[in-house]
Order: sequence, then structure tokens, then C-alpha cells
Amino acid sequence: MSKYNIPHHVAIIMDGNGRWAKNRNLPRNNGHEEGLKTLSKITPKVFDAGVKSLSVYAFSSENWYRPKNEIKHLMDLFEKAIESNFQYMVDNRIKFNLLGNIKKFPSSLQKKIKNLEEITKKNRDYNFYLAANYGSKEELIFAAETLRDSTSKITEKSFKNAFYAPHLPDVDLLIRTGGETRLSNFLLWQSAYAEIYFTKVLWPDFKPIHLKKALEFFSGKIRKFGKIN
Repeated sequence: MSKYNIPHHVAIIMDGNGRWAKNRNLPRNNGHEEGLKTLSKITPKVFDAGVKSLSVYAFSSENWYRPKNEIKHLMDLFEKAIESNFQYMVDNRIKFNLLGNIKKFPSSLQKKIKNLEEITKKNRDYNFYLAANYGSKEELIFAAETLRDSTSKITEKSFKNAFYAPHLPDVDLLIRTGGETRLSNFLLWQSAYAEIYFTKVLWPDFKPIHLKKALEFFSGKIRKFGKIN
């Protein structure tokens, strides 16, 4: 695969944890645990392929409607993930970024998030964006509210600069596992020209071979951005 056809920014909607567990007559929480293991295995493969930025959809702003015990388990998993991947991100010069509003998270989780962001803020080799308590519509409203009293002309650039993470690059390749074919309120603005790869593979079953297929799908695309090639 030509290095010139590697996407700069890959975004993943990690769908299918619950169904993976149900298919095995296991509690949903087991599916989330397996999903975390998959993320830990796939992340290095993404960066090894030459991708510079990776965004993953871990918890949407609508997920608060799930059962309380599942939400607590997810919060615990977030803390576990930050702890277990802390040194990996430091050693590999990966900048950690949280997309979303963390104010509803437990204070211990908030501290770990802020600490990892602070420790890795000068890293320049790679970017990892964790979308948690995130919703793209909410982000757009946040930007509009931020600029509401602005006396300057609102442009595409100034609007983007008011997002949660202004430095987040536009998505080149968006992968959704689990068989659903929708964006589910994830990076709607940033995915305006993304190539979208849907797979029926449930997230806990997503392997490096599946990532390779998604990257090959991208490499075969001619990206014209509305122009004539």
C-alpha cells in the first residue's frame, strides 16, 4: 500500500460490544471489557500504519440513558484504560485529547483525564482523541454559543476554532463496526468529506486484518472534494 494513500486521521465508532456479549450469553459489561482489549490492540496498529491521528467514540452524550450499573462499569473502564495506557502514550509521544464534557464524570476520572492531557500536551508524533460524553450536535451548539456575541465575521475557520478541540483535523477515514450504517452524532462537521467504511464485524472481534481491509478501502478512493479529478 502506498504511503501516500494512508489517511492522516482515522475515526472509529466502536459498535457491537453489547451484542458480542449477548451472543455468548454474557453480561453486557463483559462486552465492554473485551472492547477495551480490542482498542488496546488496534491503536498501535493504526499508528504503525502511518496514521497520525486516531479518534474513537467511547461514550456518547445519549449513553447516559443506559442502566446505571452499566454506566458505572464504563466509568471504571475509562479509568482503567487511562491507567493502563498512560506509559504507552508517554513513551510513543502520543498526545491524548478528550472530546466532550467531562463535568458529569466521577472526580477521580476527571483528574486522570486532565493529568494525561497535561503530561502529553507537548507530544507531536501522534494524536489520540477519546470522545466521551460527546455529541456532535452539542459541539456545534457550543461553538455557536461561544461565537454568539462575536463582533467579527463568522467564518468556517473561526467556527471550527470554537469546537471542543480546534486542532482536531478533518476525518479522512471513518470506520464503524457492528453492522449499523449511520454516524450516530459523531464528528458530523469533521466527517464532511470522510470516506466511510462499514463492517458487520462486532468491535470485540475487530482484528488487525479488518483494519487492513479498511485502509485498503481508503487507498482505493480518489478524493476530489467536489472538484473534477
